[in-house]
Amino acid sequence: MHPSPPAVLDYLDYRSYLKDWFLHRKSIQPGYSMRTFARHPSVGITSTSFMSSLLKGVRNLTQRQRLQFSKALRLEGKDAEYFDFLVQFNQAKSIEEKNYFFSHLSKHRGSQAKILLEQQYAFFAKWQHSVIWNYLGLPKAEASPGRIAKHLAESLSPAEVEESLKLLLGMGLINKKANGYGQTDRHVASGAVFKGQVAKTYHREFLRLASGALDQFGPDRRQFNVLAFSVSDKGFASVKQRINAFLQEVREIVDRDEDMNQVNILNIQLFPGARIP
Repeated sequence: MHPSPPAVLDYLDYRSYLKDWFLHRKSIQPGYSMRTFARHPSVGITSTSFMSSLLKGVRNLTQRQRLQFSKALRLEGKDAEYFDFLVQFNQAKSIEEKNYFFSHLSKHRGSQAKILLEQQYAFFAKWQHSVIWNYLGLPKAEASPGRIAKHLAESLSPAEVEESLKLLLGMGLINKKANGYGQTDRHVASGAVFKGQVAKTYHREFLRLASGALDQFGPDRRQFNVLAFSVSDKGFASVKQRINAFLQEVREIVDRDEDMNQVNILNIQLFPGARIP
């Protein structure tokens, strides 16, 4: 039984969706390629470099090509409409156009997550938004952008902190108090939007911070471990299950904690080093 193709509703970048779609198709049909797709009767592209240029962001899709791609991708109904708006959202040149098309994307997704869907992609686009949100949950958090910036692990300008504060206020994740800001809730639900390119960008941001932490902090302020191991598919699934259980345990520890005075970041990576087909 073949795995299901990636769901277009999980993406906020159509190029990322196309790349994952091609990987999926190639996994079930090894001889399949971008050229094969381009020569599909519904697409009919003869240029050998078009697909490569498209995925690199050098070229865009026209209105006619958006419809052709939907047919070749076998998208119908809600999925086809979403793909059409997604392409226009990614290719929009002004913030007004982006907001317009994103409002249509959010209607198709129907998310009820804590964070407003229209602003989720902005929240996860930069590491500082979630770190500053957590920082403002500390009892003695500073109030001014300049003083907040001095407490962060990576240097930010007051203007960048102000940008985060405006976003968090607009999303209802923090509110103004007499002596500064405070969290309105200790939990953030990411919803289905946290997939595709959005998730990749978010993870890359924190992987970059983790790399810098090796030199920035001593062993007493960080924990880095590497474990390379051989395992079966069944064993791999069990390891993933244990990681998820551990993360849930960490959340429970955090929920019961009191007198917080620091914001920490926990990265866990599990990925293939080699595999025998």
